[in-house]
Amino acid sequence: MSWIANREANGMSDSPTVSAEGATPRWVRKRWRLGLAVAWGVCVCYPNPGVLVRSIQNAWRPVIDADVVRDWALTLPANPRQIEAAVLERITYAVPWETDGVPWTFPTPAEVMARNAGDCQGRAVVLASVFEARGMPYRLEASFDHIWVDYPGRKGTGIENPNKVMVRRAPTSDGWASRMRLPEIDWAESWRIEREYFWDTAPWLRRILIASGWIVLALIPTVRRRARSIGAHGPSSHHHDAPVIASH
Repeated sequence: MSWIANREANGMSDSPTVSAEGATPRWVRKRWRLGLAVAWGVCVCYPNPGVLVRSIQNAWRPVIDADVVRDWALTLPANPRQIEAAVLERITYAVPWETDGVPWTFPTPAEVMARNAGDCQGRAVVLASVFEARGMPYRLEASFDHIWVDYPGRKGTGIENPNKVMVRRAPTSDGWASRMRLPEIDWAESWRIEREYFWDTAPWLRRILIASGWIVLALIPTVRRRARSIGAHGPSSHHHDAPVIASH
């Protein structure tokens, strides 16, 4: 049995590896820290989580409300391009950090019209509502970074073209008919858009809170290893017998 003792002495046991922190596998601890990082970011960005929940619901089933815009819609010309220009002129572009104090929302037409400001999603639902009130055909199109309203005869732009469409939604009598496809993505452009939308416009206090929380979570393993190292090299727990002084 000496070979078993030698394997155990050299750390070659056949049993599964267990970390020094206990029986919890390392991948579980990493996912636990990742979950805490996500939770911390959500708590800092959304003090009222109901805003995020409602936005997800609206993104899944966009609210198009013809009644909210009907009176104004009937004063607009019949040309869809002129209607789009009128909506873009009335609804000042503003990201959610500026309108709602959060990084992302999917508003309703009533919310956008009440403040006359919104991002691409706010402008899209208002324009779609105007087309709905006028009985004009349209569909919602979304890329990885953007959402807009398409209509017959519309000319695409750099970020609003068929090659970049990821989700296409057409209104039906009972909701939406959705279609998904693999889009063309310019990752460098996407990184710039997302950074400007979510991070560059964020209040400094929110940025500091998010970054400080993530730094603390990232340092937890280092602090634990340092604590174990200090404990392992601290004062010895063995008590040596006091020297015996022979009496003469």
